[in-house]
Amino acid sequence: FPREGETQPRLRFPEFQNTGEWVAKSIGEIAPLQRGFDLTSDEIRPGNVPIVYSNGPKGFHERGMARGPGIVTGRSGTIGKIHFVEQGDYWPHNTSLWVTSFEWHSPRFVFYLYEQIGFLRFSSGSGVPTLNRNDAHSFVTATPLDIKEQQRIASCLTSLDDLIAAQTQKLAALKTHKKALMQQLFPAPEDQHRE
Repeated sequence: FPREGETQPRLRFPEFQNTGEWVAKSIGEIAPLQRGFDLTSDEIRPGNVPIVYSNGPKGFHERGMARGPGIVTGRSGTIGKIHFVEQGDYWPHNTSLWVTSFEWHSPRFVFYLYEQIGFLRFSSGSGVPTLNRNDAHSFVTATPLDIKEQQRIASCLTSLDDLIAAQTQKLAALKTHKKALMQQLFPAPEDQHRE
């Protein structure tokens, strides 16, 4: 992705070297954000539709207000994390902002673009941080016109995320194995509280 103030990335995949430049666009033009929908704990009905809060999916409801693929970020409270909803219905909670339209952009590309931009920069207010949607919408960045380039970038970064997730699971399994092995290799410590 281009750095702030730049319109061209420093690295491009070889097949896109001569496909045209990236163009400057505001977040509001790329994939605008809207406040999520009110839903109190008393209004939640059992179902299988995820409710996406400012800090991510937590709980389920009987129906959704948006359909994936989707992007949700915190509006108040937790600011800066970007959540991708792969497919199906979901309920973007009123503590969040969600992308209403991707225009002609690849949803997964927009996810990585918004992650790179870092929405924490649009935080305002004291006490409970709030994301200023107007500031976010006016922020200018750059995107490739060719959706195939967007998809290629998204595919590359998704592959890396998948690899990171797999390695994280392996690391957790190794830590669990080490802990169990240590418990078997060393005698249990005696109780130090003798009378």
